Amino acid sequence: MTAVPDVPGFSAANIAAHDGPVLFIADAANGLERKLLESCLSAAGILTPNGPAAGQVFLDLSERRKSGNYDGLEERLELPANTLLVPARIAWAMPQVERDSRQPLALRHLIFGDPRRPGALRGRWMLRRDPGRARCITGAPATLGDLRERFSSLQQAAENGEHGEHGAFTAFVARQAALALEIAEWSQIGRRYKVPRFVAENLRSSPKFRAAVRQLAEETGRPAQELQREAAKYMEELVAVPDPLFVDLRARFDQFILSLGYNKDVVCRDQDLERVREIVATRPSMLLFTHKTYLDSVALTAKMFEYDFPMLHIFAGANMGFAGLGLLMRRSGGIFIRRSFQDNPLYKIVLRHYIGYLMEKRFPMTWAFEGTRSRTGKLMPPRYGLLKYVLEAAYATDAREIHVIPVTVSYDLMRDVEEYASEQVGRVKAPESLKWFIGYLSSLRQPMGRMYLDFGDSVVLEQAPDPDDSLALSKIAFEVAVQSNKVAPITLPAIACMVLMGAAPRALTLRELQKEILRLLRWARDRGIRLTSDFSPERLGHVKELAEAMVGMGLMIRYDEGSDTVFGIEPASHPMASYYRNTIIHHFVNKALLELALLGAADAGPVDAEAVFWRETERLRDFFKFEFFYPEKQEFHEQLKQELARVDSRWRDRLQQGGAQILALLSNMRPLVAHSSLLQFVEAYSVVFDLLARLPAEESLDEGDCISQALKEGRQAYLQRRITSEASIGKILFGNGYKLAANLGLTIGDVAPESTDIRDRRVRLLRDFKELSRRLDRVRLMALAEDSTGQPLRGRADTHATA
Repeated sequence: MTAVPDVPGFSAANIAAHDGPVLFIADAANGLERKLLESCLSAAGILTPNGPAAGQVFLDLSERRKSGNYDGLEERLELPANTLLVPARIAWAMPQVERDSRQPLALRHLIFGDPRRPGALRGRWMLRRDPGRARCITGAPATLGDLRERFSSLQQAAENGEHGEHGAFTAFVARQAALALEIAEWSQIGRRYKVPRFVAENLRSSPKFRAAVRQLAEETGRPAQELQREAAKYMEELVAVPDPLFVDLRARFDQFILSLGYNKDVVCRDQDLERVREIVATRPSMLLFTHKTYLDSVALTAKMFEYDFPMLHIFAGANMGFAGLGLLMRRSGGIFIRRSFQDNPLYKIVLRHYIGYLMEKRFPMTWAFEGTRSRTGKLMPPRYGLLKYVLEAAYATDAREIHVIPVTVSYDLMRDVEEYASEQVGRVKAPESLKWFIGYLSSLRQPMGRMYLDFGDSVVLEQAPDPDDSLALSKIAFEVAVQSNKVAPITLPAIACMVLMGAAPRALTLRELQKEILRLLRWARDRGIRLTSDFSPERLGHVKELAEAMVGMGLMIRYDEGSDTVFGIEPASHPMASYYRNTIIHHFVNKALLELALLGAADAGPVDAEAVFWRETERLRDFFKFEFFYPEKQEFHEQLKQELARVDSRWRDRLQQGGAQILALLSNMRPLVAHSSLLQFVEAYSVVFDLLARLPAEESLDEGDCISQALKEGRQAYLQRRITSEASIGKILFGNGYKLAANLGLTIGDVAPESTDIRDRRVRLLRDFKELSRRLDRVRLMALAEDSTGQPLRGRADTHATA
């Protein structure tokens, strides 16, 4: 058998430089690896009679070895404090053809096992074919005295000076040797295989964890040993046990899923990836991604694997831990959390200390910060639960310079949108299972374009806030949401749906569709809003291909039997089209509110029209506060002023003059977007407020009954064409309308005799929204009122108009 070459730096000369005994802790899983290690050490002149080594001990340091019996190591730890402990191992490489390939795993390895951890028989076969597959590596050495000091400091951190069970130091040394070898091996196989080892063992021996369990035992009266046994079960449930083979398998599975309906190369900016790489390597970090489909985490983990990032620990609901997928995810970094554990303090202790361990060891974490998939296309309100536990763990471990990295996942087209539309009108969501998952994968086999990853600026915390500071938690979550929205790109399908929804019930020719898209793009590009590469000059001709794909998915109708081919939104598909439109709507909300406020000020007359305008912007902002994330009021006002100044440098003079001058200002704010952005919200809220307005003053309305009744009344209103689109019918829309009414104190009846105040306020709110509906119709008519040159019929002489 050919001798195994040693790694650079592994030589007798380096060992001889140490002034004291040297003990090799050789990690050998079988007899073959032991022989290879002995050969390697002898060839380096270390195990010769005149060599510097005091001895060696052969152990199997595999994490799967549960016995805890480190034969031969415990007595060696009685050596002098200046004894240098050097861990050594045989590192097995993948076949050269696979190392050169982008494929992360050959399927035969699922049958024969991971070639990086071969058995003795397979190892001999591999060496006969390619002796270079095995290399002897060493981990960072440490003196026995240094290890004792580190162990002692950990134990002294425990309350009452607890020193742990007999043999704890031996187990500690073995774990440190295994971890040093893991780190050495990463330099050869890649940072993507950087995974935590011996997590449960480290948690159980942690002084802080032991102290927390002991305190809980005192509070509950339960024996501490009983709580430790229960905690061990929670660790088996929670702690991911990643393995390089399964990390590779997950990467191959991710590529398979992406290739079903999408271009498997997820679009991302290289400069963003390099920025994030530096952060996750040096600081405690978490990547919080937006949640639109079950594929969001797939896009993120696939990109991280491709660019050799450390493995991400992905938090998911326990409902996703079903057979097959649950095993794959758990062995590749998945952490499944119970939906509810508020009444289980021991579970919370285990989770908090597990998260703290991951942060302390610089293992990046990721989860969907909305907590559930967005059923409307807009960003959902963040769920604080998991973020709260992560920050509590960071606070307990005194973590510093914590980076919360927003990640926006976007799609050209999505398979889930039809399902969301049906759920919003009452259909019950199917529970997740293996059968469901197979069906879901099959449904992805249709062309859906590309996926996009965009990373926002980190929300940097110098230190975690106090766990009782709920305001700080909400501010962090809000800033993550704002940054996520800021980097969300405008996609071609989303902008096309926005244009066609605004034109509905009119259909548009291909030329008209392109023209309206270009107008919106110019506006967006001038304001630094991100656009996908579909809008580059060489790809703009793909609008027709996009239109054909949308027709194929049932989103649009195409009529080509007349003199020209026209495209429009199928009436029954308005809820789906509105989903795509809503993914970019936040970029246009300020402009839409401006347009409505200008109409309100124009109707108010010349007396103090500017003051009326600013009051209207505040009122409108408040009306839609349950739908959108706004900046602070001062910044919000500055953004509105900047938008007005882009249109007309004399905007303040026009506001003060009122009437026709305000309408001229509005006419020059092309393209107009209020009607294509806000109509469904105004119509949905009006359905809710109509229900409230018809109630007697003393009657209340709870949210569940409101949504149930609104679904029926909304359907009737659509059939009577009192609302224009089925996109205005939905549980989440009605729920947010109810929240606004409750916020205004209009959902609880007034039992005072002959009280009419609350009924009058309910009716007034309904009238306000009917007035908004009329304004939106006026904006739509203004948008349509253009001649063949594409210029507005009114206000053409104004040189500050933006095309």
